[in-house]
Amino acid sequence: MFINLRQTTLTAAATMALAVSATTTAQANSADGIANEEELVIETIVVTARKRTENLQDVPISIVAIGENQIDSLNAKSLGDLNGAVPNFRLAPEDGTLTIRGISSNARNSGFEAGAAVYVDGVYQGRPAGNNQDLTDIERVEVLRGPQGTLYGKNTTAGAVSIVTVRPGDEWTGRADVQYGERNDLRFSGYVAGPLTDQLGVKFSGSRRTADGFQLDLASGQKYANKDSWGVRGELLFQPEGMEISLRGDYAHDDSIPYAAEPVFGFSADLSPGMDVVSYDVAPEYELRTGGVSLTVDADLGGDYTITSITALRSLKTILSYDDDFGPLDLVFHVFDDEARQFSEEIRLSSPGEGPFTWVAGGYFFSQKLNSKRPVTLSTGFPVHGILNNIVETRTRAFAAFVNADYEFSDELTLNLGLRYTHERKELDFIQLGVIALGYPDFDIKDSFTDTNLSPTASLSYKISSDMTAYVKYSKGFKSGGWNPDITSTPNIKFNAENVSNYELGLRAKFIDDRLGINLTGYYMDYKELQVSQFLGTFSGYVVTNAGKARIKGVEAEIKARPVSWLSLTASGAYNDASYVDFATGLGTNYAGQQFTKTPKFSIFLAVDGSFPIFEGTELDLHIDYRYQSEIFFDDNRTVHSVIGPFAQSGYGILNANIGLVFDNGFEIIGFVDNLTNKRALFDRNSDALSLGLVLDRLIEPRRFGVRVAYTF
Repeated sequence: MFINLRQTTLTAAATMALAVSATTTAQANSADGIANEEELVIETIVVTARKRTENLQDVPISIVAIGENQIDSLNAKSLGDLNGAVPNFRLAPEDGTLTIRGISSNARNSGFEAGAAVYVDGVYQGRPAGNNQDLTDIERVEVLRGPQGTLYGKNTTAGAVSIVTVRPGDEWTGRADVQYGERNDLRFSGYVAGPLTDQLGVKFSGSRRTADGFQLDLASGQKYANKDSWGVRGELLFQPEGMEISLRGDYAHDDSIPYAAEPVFGFSADLSPGMDVVSYDVAPEYELRTGGVSLTVDADLGGDYTITSITALRSLKTILSYDDDFGPLDLVFHVFDDEARQFSEEIRLSSPGEGPFTWVAGGYFFSQKLNSKRPVTLSTGFPVHGILNNIVETRTRAFAAFVNADYEFSDELTLNLGLRYTHERKELDFIQLGVIALGYPDFDIKDSFTDTNLSPTASLSYKISSDMTAYVKYSKGFKSGGWNPDITSTPNIKFNAENVSNYELGLRAKFIDDRLGINLTGYYMDYKELQVSQFLGTFSGYVVTNAGKARIKGVEAEIKARPVSWLSLTASGAYNDASYVDFATGLGTNYAGQQFTKTPKFSIFLAVDGSFPIFEGTELDLHIDYRYQSEIFFDDNRTVHSVIGPFAQSGYGILNANIGLVFDNGFEIIGFVDNLTNKRALFDRNSDALSLGLVLDRLIEPRRFGVRVAYTF
């Protein structure tokens, strides 16, 4: 079946490519004498996904790279704004949960880690809450889909996102950006980078954003889903002969009030009439503070051998309070107070980049301490009074050694082999101060364990022609086990490591003198002991278990075309069949054959970018994009409420656009609209955790108009 589906999708992609190709040829011929050859080729993208500089078309990985210009045309301000623009990728802005190819690990507590990771300038972000990075000074974002167990290693069974920031160069460069939109959405951002001396460079960036909320609390008159955040980044680059030393630092602070779940059925629903209206007695609050420093040293050892060291310290603190009865009654509310501190060190030795045999080898150390306090207050209106509290500390120490090598049998045929050994030790100290009347006893649990793993990768690339490369790949990924120190009625909170085997076929091609590019990837992922978080009801709470088996198969396609010098076309999409093979819930149900939650089978991204000269020194820039996803489900039970309907969202699309003037002196004035048709689709629907009979909805943001003024030098 997988082969038939893959063939169908490949045929569709090829048909689309031929249509674009025909259009390209006709339009290119009519443009003769107007545009030179350089203006008619699609952009060449250089990436560092494999820890060395390579042309994206030569990398045997399912990878999408979004550069600075595309980030600007998409009006993306944070990593979550790229949702829909990259097939099989989604980052939840509300909690940083990263989903790649359907694997979505909601790291709700400190004993559970995500299956996909974000790296910023080579530094692993240990907790998902820090994933939604600001994009003010970003050179490119590389989205690597599928397990990256050899070169990235730590918790990348689903994939990884590598963010590369702008660095100081030989000349002063910078950008200043002011944006204003509906609901008083005001954002200031910018960066400046350049040389202080021949050997010393500096970069500084900053952003500040405020916006009124669009969700009204009738009880207090407050507005929720607002924006209130700021952040800074800096780099000091020292370049003595034969070395590069980069000292980087960053800090971000977010006080935005999250979008509040709207009760659409139950006693609280009658007190919250209409869309974007709630009535809480405890206002939701959120605060995130995260920052860190890193020191990267690249040294030339002679003979084009290079050694790289990345030393980093990071911390993250979040506080979230929420009304658990979702209404004006004084019943239940909770506070999540979490803090994480991490230290990491990576050392790599790289061979010369030329020659039949090239390699990268290194070691990695990671240490993390997580602390959380999560009191749930049962107030005067609740039948049982008291405070149910969890106090948790987890500690992780991970060591790894890795090697990744390429051997060129000929100019056409290249073999890649890689291997990573991981040794990870975790420790838990968990105290639960329970409420016996609700079935939650006191616990004082101390535990520890060690996981070890070998993660190999192997690929064979064949250059069919100078413009076309095919590859076949096998790779494995590993994520260590952990605990579920959440509100629980049982001391059996440990779960096992998960493992995945990934098989890929890929084609990377350019046609018509580099005016048309097509990337195709077919994949099959076989998961064992997949770690799944699920809610089993009030008296069982949230539980992390290992699904016996799960399989993900599909096709990803990216097509880019440059028919004429003033027009660029992008089409990308994915078919992703992610389902359980065996998943016994412990409640007498097996979800075998069932599609993963919040995972569309089809996703599509279409974009048109035009730049039209209107008079000397001035161009009219236009961008339109359409992002579609097919039906998704919000729970494994496939609940259908008799009044509200299914816990699901049917397929829908979002249309975005911007248009404005770009001047040769670096100024631009752009008007934009996000969600042009004002589609208010669900991004979540669930029942309340206390079995109060409530159904809760969360919706995507409404339409937003605005204008952006920027200056680049």
